Amino acid sequence: MDSASIEAMIRSAAINDLRSDSTELERRHALSRGATALDALCGLSDRQGTGAVWDVLCELDRAQLLSFATFAISEMAEHTEYHWADRPDD
Repeated sequence: MDSASIEAMIRSAAINDLRSDSTELERRHALSRGATALDALCGLSDRQGTGAVWDVLCELDRAQLLSFATFAISEMAEHTEYHWADRPDD
């Protein structure tokens, strides 16, 4: 998938438009498209390097970038052994 297609997929996922009252169908559609876009970004990185990934991300507006980045972090955390460090008791 080329850079423009990945950018369009991230925009069309509209993760930043999800709200607490979004339907389950809307949520499933947005998260599925977001996961596909994330997979495509990983493939782009493998083919063309991280610079190409940054080029795609730079085209997103602030809300799209923040929501997609938050989604990507949660996806990566779910599929790895990443976890938040425990806070010491105050």
